[in-house]
Amino acid sequence: MLRLGIVGCGRVTTMFHLRAIEVVKGVSVAAVADMDKSRMEAVRGKCGAARGYLEYGEFLADPDVDAVAINTPPRFHEDMVVEALEAGKHVLCEKPLSRSVEGCERIMEAQGDGGSVVMPFHNYGFTPALETAKKILEAGEIGKIAKLSLSFDNNLRSYGSKTDFRLEERHAIVEDILPHVLSVVHVLVDSPLSVRDAFGWSRSYKVVDNLVVSLWAGMVEVECEMNWTSLIPRFSIDVEGAEGSLSMELMKVPYKVTVRTPRGDRTEDKPGLGKYLDVARLRHPAFRRQYEHFAAVVGGSEGPRFTVGDEVEMLRVMDRVVRLLTLAEG
Repeated sequence: MLRLGIVGCGRVTTMFHLRAIEVVKGVSVAAVADMDKSRMEAVRGKCGAARGYLEYGEFLADPDVDAVAINTPPRFHEDMVVEALEAGKHVLCEKPLSRSVEGCERIMEAQGDGGSVVMPFHNYGFTPALETAKKILEAGEIGKIAKLSLSFDNNLRSYGSKTDFRLEERHAIVEDILPHVLSVVHVLVDSPLSVRDAFGWSRSYKVVDNLVVSLWAGMVEVECEMNWTSLIPRFSIDVEGAEGSLSMELMKVPYKVTVRTPRGDRTEDKPGLGKYLDVARLRHPAFRRQYEHFAAVVGGSEGPRFTVGDEVEMLRVMDRVVRLLTLAEG
C-alpha cells in the first residue's frame, strides 16, 4: 500500500484528486496539509486521513507518508518538491514542477540517484481516448501525421478556484493551460518542440485570458488555442494524417475516438453509460489512471510516462511563448 500525503487542500484536490484516489487500489491517504486549518480539516474528513498538518516541515517528517502529492499554487512547487525529496519521499506534483528550467534542474539534482520518483501531474496524458489514438497512430491507420490541432476551452469563473494565482501575472494562462496541451502533444508525437508564433489577448480579465500558440513537433505542425472565457469547458484534439484523421474530446467524452479514412468512418468507444456518469460526477478516468501509474512507477513495475526531463522541455517552450507575448505587447 502506497501511503500518500496531500499538501494543498484547495479546489483541485477536492474536485478531482480525492475522487480518483478513493477508487485506486493500493493507494491510501495517510496525511494532509494546508496553511488554512478549515480547508485542511475539511479534506482530512473527506478522505479519512489519520493526521492533518498546518506546517509542511512537520508533514514531511511523518514516517507514515511514503509519497507526497503537491497540489499547491505553482509558486510553491519547486521548493516543496526539493524538500520532499530531501525528506526521502516520492513526489507527484501538479504542473508545472517549477516555474523555470533552472528550477527543474535543481529538482533533478535533488532527485539524484536516491531512488525517489518525481512525476509532474499531467492528467490528460492518461485519458483513455488518447491511449486509443496512440495505438491507432502506431498501427499506421491514418498514415504519417501532418498536423495536430488542439483547443482547450475553460471557464475560470465556474471553476471556483480557492486561490487567485491565475490572475496575479499577465501571462499566467501559459503556466495554467499550455502544459495540458503540451503533455498531449508529447504523447502523440514524441519529437522535440519548437515555437513558431504566439499571440494572446484579454477578453474578460485584466490579464491574457485567450492564447494561440503555433509549434513544430519535429516535422508535425501543431496549432494550439486555449482560453479561460468559454461558456462550456472542452479539450478537443484533431489529428490529420496522410491517409485519414482522428478526433477526440478529452474532457467530456474521454473514451471516444472518431477515425476517418478513405475506407470509411468509425468510432472507438468503451461501451456502457457508467463511464460518462463518472465524468459527470467529476471522476474523470485520467486522474485515476495517473495515480495507478504513479503507484506502479514507485513499485517498479512501470517506467514514468512523464519525467523531469520532459518538464524541462515544456518549460523551455513556455518561456519562449512568454517572451513572444511580452515582445508583442511592447
